Amino acid sequence: MFSKAFGSLSAAKKIAYLAMFAAISVVVDSIGIDLSASQKLSFTTTVNFLAGGMFGPVGGLTVAVIGDILGCLIKGYAPNILITLSAGLFGLIPGLVMTYMRGKVWIKTIVSFLLCLLVCTAGLNTFATYIYYSSQSVSYWAYMLARLPLQCVVAAANCALSLFLARVINRTRGPFKIS
Repeated sequence: MFSKAFGSLSAAKKIAYLAMFAAISVVVDSIGIDLSASQKLSFTTTVNFLAGGMFGPVGGLTVAVIGDILGCLIKGYAPNILITLSAGLFGLIPGLVMTYMRGKVWIKTIVSFLLCLLVCTAGLNTFATYIYYSSQSVSYWAYMLARLPLQCVVAAANCALSLFLARVINRTRGPFKIS
């Protein structure tokens, strides 16, 4: 469940790459912009996409979960299991799509982000934040409809940035490619 290039590395190099990307995830999350109590403009999804694309589904999942848990602890609050699960899926889904789906990188990237938007953003994240913030004041469907337009814009921005970075990574002579 790791990419071929990642699987061929020594255990120490695997740990180093995963730790480096988890640290990048925490830093990127810390510079995200809170738009409201339950809405955030963040590019953490791009980091998780890149980890899944370069390291495979398990590598992407690992980076995303560790990054989310560390980010929560650094900010001083306990991780929400549903949000952490959703973060992990933001690494796992692109890893699965990039590893097992045939086609051009840009198509697989868009499919990855659409699946993540449906499963993670509209599904788990919206449900988790609804339970925490709004379950007493508004229906779930009203909350989701109010939340999704901005989250679609955030997903599109992350997708565009990921497409650009995938192109840059694929043009370098490094050990990893996103294909």
